Amino acid sequence: MKVSARKPLKFMDNKFSPRDIQSQTIDFLRFPLIIGVVFIHNTAAEIVINGQVSGTDKYMPVFEYCSTLFSDVLGTIAVPLFFFMSGFLFFFNLQKFNVHSYRNKLQSRAKSLLVPYLFWNLVVFTLYYAMQNIPLLQGFTNKELDLHHFLSYFWNNSGEMKEGYLLEINTSSRMPIAYQFWFIRDLIVTVILTPVIYFLCKTGKIYGVVILALLWLSDWLFSFTGLSSTCLFFFTAGAYLGISKRNIIEDFGKIRNLSFALYPIVAIADLLTKEYIFNVYIHKIGIITGIIFCFNLVAFLLAKEKIRSVPFLSAASFFIFAVHALLLTILRKISFMIFRPESDFTMTSLYFINVILTVFITLGMYYILRRFWPRFVAIITGGR
Repeated sequence: MKVSARKPLKFMDNKFSPRDIQSQTIDFLRFPLIIGVVFIHNTAAEIVINGQVSGTDKYMPVFEYCSTLFSDVLGTIAVPLFFFMSGFLFFFNLQKFNVHSYRNKLQSRAKSLLVPYLFWNLVVFTLYYAMQNIPLLQGFTNKELDLHHFLSYFWNNSGEMKEGYLLEINTSSRMPIAYQFWFIRDLIVTVILTPVIYFLCKTGKIYGVVILALLWLSDWLFSFTGLSSTCLFFFTAGAYLGISKRNIIEDFGKIRNLSFALYPIVAIADLLTKEYIFNVYIHKIGIITGIIFCFNLVAFLLAKEKIRSVPFLSAASFFIFAVHALLLTILRKISFMIFRPESDFTMTSLYFINVILTVFITLGMYYILRRFWPRFVAIITGGR
């Protein structure tokens, strides 16, 4: 959703349009959420270099708490919230959902999701395949790619892999070769299923969303490659509000003060109970309350003119998403090779420094590319 003006907002006042503050809130959230995604992929406490382990979380309480808080508590709000906003924006401007509007939406999402998905996975595949066939670079990657399974790398990535290489392909068989793009893959599948989601929201109304929420909370929904229960629930929740033409800020704003008090408590409880089985429920409750908290906090600060949406950062978010995984891997490997972190201070410092460097380097890359090749950048980032 594009915002045409950056005018000051007077919260809870007739001088502003609720639609404006909702639009600016969604626009603002994209960049901090992407930083949260970078933190999620910065979780490993050790790296294998030439067969030797560098870095460890033993006897490093500051690193352990920081990495758990930013990667496993706060950062985990990002992906569900992206799914939620995607569902909301898919239906928000639709006056009527029919075959014609469905076809138009699919064409639009093909440009914004499918084209970048294919491009970035092809880039990563080409990089790894080229490295394994260039004598000087052989041995840098942890898997030998097979052209006979070329298409499978665009859906899921399988096979045994070795550790200790500079560039590592994610070992999960449930992810494409550009592993962070599992999010886009699942989103594409969910978009195809929007007629079913629309029917559920129109007939089941809020009760259909509640049922999906309970199934997600209780782990009764099983994920399979291409569609996760997380995507289905949060996309549907956002879709319900979009179909109903609800204003997120007004609805969430009714419990603004409660969310400001509740989420920090749940987040702390989540942080302190990671070793317990019941933590999964606290964690999921934290995600839901965290989403409400994020909307309320950003809307409040925008209205008070304490923050403002920066179009460049919002536009750069998808590029950061696309590039950060590979760049973060390289930075972590190099920093661990140089500093060999064995102290709590060094480990914690590198944890934050690598995230900061990843974000700033990708912003610089995006700025240069958009300045000299704007049309190309628009294509590979879905027109953002």
